[in-house]
Amino acid sequence: MRTKIAATIGPASADIDKIKKMINLGVSIFRINFSHGNLEEWKNYVDLVKEASNALDRYIALIGDLPGPSIRLGKLSEKVHLKRGESVRIVNADEVEGGKSKILPMPLKIFFEQISPRDIILMDDGRVQLLVEDVDKKEISAKALSDAEITSRKAVVVRGKDLQLPTLSSRDIEAIKFCISNDFDYIGLSYVRNIRDVEELRSRLTSIGDKDIGIISKIETVEAVNNLVDIVDASDSLLVARGDLGMHFGLEQVPRLQEIITERCLERGKPVIVATQLLGSMMDNPIPTRSEIVDILTAIKDGVDVLMLTGETASGSYPIEAVEWLKKVVETYDSTVNPKKIKLAKNVDIRDKFAEGVTMLAESLGASIAIYTKTGKTALRISRNRPIVKLYACSGFSKTIRKMLILWGVQPMKINALEYREGLEEMINALKSSGEVKTGEIIVLTYGLRDEPMHLVKVVQVQ
Repeated sequence: MRTKIAATIGPASADIDKIKKMINLGVSIFRINFSHGNLEEWKNYVDLVKEASNALDRYIALIGDLPGPSIRLGKLSEKVHLKRGESVRIVNADEVEGGKSKILPMPLKIFFEQISPRDIILMDDGRVQLLVEDVDKKEISAKALSDAEITSRKAVVVRGKDLQLPTLSSRDIEAIKFCISNDFDYIGLSYVRNIRDVEELRSRLTSIGDKDIGIISKIETVEAVNNLVDIVDASDSLLVARGDLGMHFGLEQVPRLQEIITERCLERGKPVIVATQLLGSMMDNPIPTRSEIVDILTAIKDGVDVLMLTGETASGSYPIEAVEWLKKVVETYDSTVNPKKIKLAKNVDIRDKFAEGVTMLAESLGASIAIYTKTGKTALRISRNRPIVKLYACSGFSKTIRKMLILWGVQPMKINALEYREGLEEMINALKSSGEVKTGEIIVLTYGLRDEPMHLVKVVQVQ
């Protein structure tokens, strides 16, 4: 599949057989959400994914999603049910009973300092809406604008406000160290506001001792949208977090924002992931809605690299069915829908022009493209052109193979060679022996533009 599938692992999918089924259905990326659970649970998820991937002899990429400067409710011993127009109190506490008392806990003192009357507090991807009526240092009085069911640890957003919080909390640092010690491939940075947030995480990774983990910046706030290009350039990938975008912006604006973010990523040569409620109805139902199918098709047409399931596979009632349906939609349209080509700017790096030239050559010959790469950068540059031919990327480095799993159209393949010249020779033999290419087919081989003079591109017909 050219468009890749990612799944979030959680209580609903933390089972070796379920994970194996997901991998066999085409999931090549698993996400762990560090906003929930603890070190013991996270380690169990990692061990399950690695056990399944080893058993199936597949490479799988791991994404660790940091809580970031998010605001979440404390712990409720009972759900709070509200009717429209009903009053609720938000108090500065880690835990309350909830239930009939209609009280919500908010552990952060700073929250009470930045809230004003008439603000609208949103939770659960906008399904919960509370109008603030009165505020003091330790309590907020609000009125429900919709019927709501509120549970523990729900993320909280104030419409139109980016509350000022530290980029990385102590829980974030704990999760970062966990990612490094467990060989994660990417870290998702939540609630990015500007380039400084990305640089702070990059600096933290360097100081701890890992420069190889990619940074995925999640675009979910007004400030992030306003600083989009700088954030794209500073990141290794972007994620369109539609749930929070829909709370900061009107729901009607989210499709256009998704399109804009995808376009900017393609223009700047960075992979883009779309997440949140791709198949939201499948949290409780075994069959998706027609509108969800259209939504997924729109993302495929836009040219997104990865479609990510979140709650559907982490806590939904039908995690396997959700993956089956996403695969069905992707496979139905993947081979017939070609994303529009992005025209490169005149001042782009010569390596980007080289990648465009390789793509044009292969497409004119009706040839597959096969790349040997140490870092995956040439594969990224060629993938950016959304070639209409097959694209293989071979490497002798396992980390590179896993990191390339998020790239549109790229089929990574592990070989033994660790240098470019040997890599070209082994690559063609590996493709022939695996049956990926057949006698008579044409392949454009390359290992990217290097500083020293050497053979860059080779066109061969398989014998």
